[in-house]
Amino acid sequence: MRLILAIIGGVIPLLAFADDTLSSKVVRLNLSQDQPAEIRLGTHGITTIEFPEKIEALDGFGFSSNPAPDGPDLFQISFNKGTNFLSLKAVRAGVEGNLTVVLGGKVYALYCKEAADPCFVVIFREGEGGHSGDAGGHTPQQTVKQVSPARLLGFLDKVKAFPTLKVSAPEVYQNMDVAEPNTNSGANGIEVNVKRVIRDDALDSLGFEIQLANRTDKDFFYDPEGFGVRVGNDVYQQSVSDAGGLVPAGKAQTAFFIVTGSATGVRNDLAVTNKFEVVIRQVQGEGDPKKRAATEWQEPPGTLPTADSGTSDSSGDQGNGHPKSGKKTPHRAHKELKNPPEPTPSPAANQVAQHAE
Repeated sequence: MRLILAIIGGVIPLLAFADDTLSSKVVRLNLSQDQPAEIRLGTHGITTIEFPEKIEALDGFGFSSNPAPDGPDLFQISFNKGTNFLSLKAVRAGVEGNLTVVLGGKVYALYCKEAADPCFVVIFREGEGGHSGDAGGHTPQQTVKQVSPARLLGFLDKVKAFPTLKVSAPEVYQNMDVAEPNTNSGANGIEVNVKRVIRDDALDSLGFEIQLANRTDKDFFYDPEGFGVRVGNDVYQQSVSDAGGLVPAGKAQTAFFIVTGSATGVRNDLAVTNKFEVVIRQVQGEGDPKKRAATEWQEPPGTLPTADSGTSDSSGDQGNGHPKSGKKTPHRAHKELKNPPEPTPSPAANQVAQHAE
């Protein structure tokens, strides 16, 4: 009995030591542009590196996906476009080199070297000023730099040209999330169809393609710069748009607009799979869209939200094969917000907001 106890007493410390050794193989580091991160690699196993955002570009000397035996390559690399992780392995003992990684338009340096105690997994967290989540999995709000009008207009062009570019130049959307909910809703004879939603995470912007159908016998005038979307209790106003401002009676027209950030100047991080209610500002008494442009606007008493627009259930291949992020991969999670319960209808609930000159 004493012998058995002695053996058990010796085994328990060894197991504890083994657990400590294995846990040290998973390393968490802060991501910083000021300090290269050191990555310890082995020659017999791989080391997988996870980043908080999708990888936009990689550059390095001596990194190859298929290194030749006894060749000049130093490391074997495995990476798929549109993902936020890569895997590395040292080709032989004693090698070292640097790898450049581009995330969100920013350049980061990795110092890779062969080591006797390689890491199995390296998980990067955003450093100071980043957007890493807290212990509860929430993403703290961060102020963001203002996006230039030129970049927003460029994104708007990509949203408008999606049907063509997805065939001729699909790489344009490789770092974007695409959803095609094709949901119908509306009020007072004006139907709104959300045909497509595209997210550019680097701009924290969502592009919308919608179709407005006028089922009435009167022309429908609206403010072409007054679009917005409601998600839950929050409303996000457009930053740029391309719309005519008029839907003739019995006709349908397409409109495009971009939503960027939030009203408080922080990131919105909205996933394309949210239930979006399109908000339209109607104008009455204006027969000429050009004349309407000179009107001084006042905030109308209400808006024209879409009625129950459904939330898309499909995932990443929803946009004809394009990647999707949402809350779905280890990089920055995008918010999918739930709409609040429908309020009790009032006599004015379905009235369209009107604006007089």
